[in-house]
Amino acid sequence: MDICRETSSQWMTEFHNQLVRGKHVLLHGNVADQFLLNGEYCSLAGFLDTYFRSEGFEVVGRYDIADGLRLVSPDMQPVFQGLINARRRTGGGAVSPMGEPAPRAANVPAGGAHGCDGTPISPSTGRAPSSPATIPPGPQPTMAPGSASQLPSFRSVDEAVRAIRLILAQAEVPAAMIMDFADMLVSDPERQDDSEREVLTQLKKTMQSARILTAGPLQGRRNALVIVAGHLGAVPRWLYVDNPMVALVHVPRPSREERQCFLRRFIANFHEGSPISAERLRRVTEEFSDITDGLTCWDLESIRRTSLAEQISIQRPKKLVDYFKYGRRDDPWENLDPAKIRKARGRLQSRVIGQPQAIEAVLKTLACAVGGISSSGSSGEGGQPKGVLWFCGPTGVGKTELAKALTELIFGDESAFARFDMSEYKQEHSTERLTGSPPGYVGFEQGGQLTGRCLERPFSLFLFDEIDKAHPRVLDLFLQILEDGRLTDSHGKTAFFSKACLVFTSNIGGSTLEAAVLGSDGQLPEYSAIRDHYLAQVRRHFVDVLGRPELLNRLGDNIVVFDIVRPESMPAICRKFLAALTASAREKRDIQLEFGDEVVEMICGLMCQGENFTMGGRRIKTLVREHIEAPLNRWILLNGPEPGQRLVLGVEDDSARILINGERVPNDQ
Repeated sequence: MDICRETSSQWMTEFHNQLVRGKHVLLHGNVADQFLLNGEYCSLAGFLDTYFRSEGFEVVGRYDIADGLRLVSPDMQPVFQGLINARRRTGGGAVSPMGEPAPRAANVPAGGAHGCDGTPISPSTGRAPSSPATIPPGPQPTMAPGSASQLPSFRSVDEAVRAIRLILAQAEVPAAMIMDFADMLVSDPERQDDSEREVLTQLKKTMQSARILTAGPLQGRRNALVIVAGHLGAVPRWLYVDNPMVALVHVPRPSREERQCFLRRFIANFHEGSPISAERLRRVTEEFSDITDGLTCWDLESIRRTSLAEQISIQRPKKLVDYFKYGRRDDPWENLDPAKIRKARGRLQSRVIGQPQAIEAVLKTLACAVGGISSSGSSGEGGQPKGVLWFCGPTGVGKTELAKALTELIFGDESAFARFDMSEYKQEHSTERLTGSPPGYVGFEQGGQLTGRCLERPFSLFLFDEIDKAHPRVLDLFLQILEDGRLTDSHGKTAFFSKACLVFTSNIGGSTLEAAVLGSDGQLPEYSAIRDHYLAQVRRHFVDVLGRPELLNRLGDNIVVFDIVRPESMPAICRKFLAALTASAREKRDIQLEFGDEVVEMICGLMCQGENFTMGGRRIKTLVREHIEAPLNRWILLNGPEPGQRLVLGVEDDSARILINGERVPNDQ
């Protein structure tokens, strides 16, 4: 069969070459999709049927656990039955002469994929948007149960595999057998029961005993066994590893060229796809192929249907594909008010105090995300997340708060903020919690925590807190997200992260900060020393501890180092917490609180004692709760202030005790 490399899916040539070399083939990957064959679209079943009949194989059968063993054409049944009877008469030994060969099935022209269950896709025209043109249905059962080519004697898997072994072990009639859904043959690829092990052993012996044809146009070719599995990991490894009789051929998702071919072929069937100039077609095709990386052919067809159903023009491919992926027309990134961006520095600084360098780094990333100009592709819109940031620095300095503030700035509300505590993912199997448990395992129904959240709200900021505490295998998932911008869960659903912002936080280097950068005179280090210390520790963690420098490379200059909380920033942080206390008192008790400057000075003085400064702003909040909030609540419970009452809080001389309206609040009151 002639397979044109320019107009066919590339794996088809590899498939043909392996069969010519005498190998059996295990096809795995994107096997449920549609594929290009000499310019026409067909299912995998349609391609295999067309290929083997065009090559001259006189018996072509397929088996799956649902429909049993069946032939692709009724006129093959007499030949098949004759071969089975002959092999049984000889006890499965040498094949007896068959006399005159059975009539050869007519060859199918190489130009089209017209298998029993995969008709070519051809563009349709003249359809109104309310009646969209469609790609013909995908793979259907080759023959319905009870039809002429159904073989009721070989419905069980053990009977079918024995029959396949008999058919392939003769050398007179060219035969090809296809095992569909091979990833469903066993319940556990690592452990098989006796019946499963017997079937798999028969299948492996079938590969070994398949004969080379001794006469006819296919003389020298081997009878072929093709195993089809969507998930290679569900096929026991011992069936194919170190097996010289089988070759693995991966069936990938459509390449960039195939996606371009799809659009050129069917653009007239998109909304506003015709008329279109040659130059405009080139630009639209380039952008479409850039932003549909990783999608299947069926996904591309769904995009075409979406274009017609929602009246979204193909001449705005980004808007169309975004609607297909995320289910909404408005894009918060595109709708960001430029004035809001210009005022972003002040808004962030009001929430995260004393971190000007970190805020500048975040604003740079935000500008790149909103601007959209990128070296990753002509469209400026790759599949990677909008922004990726790695926050490191001392504890309690505002890393999480800055992430929340950024969420509110971009998406308008903090409900778009999703935090994952990575200390809960210390075990190797923790990856399953993020993407979902495999079928048959506890938790499969719930799906993945991360993929589920992204599918529900793709316009989000994902915070992965204390990422250094997660198992190294978990980092492989994040590498996939950073590279491809997508993740597939255990249900086969793909979550797209290209509209999300990812923030990782870590305390790497925190335990050695004081010894590394504090001078003998007790003076606080400059920010540059803090930055150099953390950057060196993060690099050491990725390169020396994890042995994963590629993760460090992917982060690039997006590592943001936070400074320690310095004395000049402490009063503002303290006043921020006191303001929150004041608002709570007004809302809950309808009382007014006023704080003297000595309250702020007292808290800042406590912060400069011992190791408090290394604990950051979180320690300031703890001191406010301990020395102000707790005594205040005790006083309120004992004195029952009237609504609207004004309370002035001060500090007793030379102590850490507060005064309320000039009166001491004893610690034991």
